[in-house]
Amino acid sequence: MLSELLALTVLVALSAATLLLCFEKWGWLRAWEVHRPLGIRRCDFCAGFWAGVGLIVAAVVLLGLPWWWMVGAFPAAALCRAVAGVFSE
Repeated sequence: MLSELLALTVLVALSAATLLLCFEKWGWLRAWEVHRPLGIRRCDFCAGFWAGVGLIVAAVVLLGLPWWWMVGAFPAAALCRAVAGVFSE
């Protein structure tokens, strides 16, 4: 069971990193910096965390996994930031 959680965490992290790289390439993150609400800065770690939360919630709902598997979003955020940092320009 733990190996399946680890596999889901890695899959979510790599998917979130891919999404962040696509958003950067398409200019959506730059548009966020221009049109953001006051007081909120761009944070790639936070964006990776929220992308991971969205993907994990979708996996839990669609695959019928136990709700506690959502804790995989925390290590997925760190892994996502590391992977996105390596491949960003």
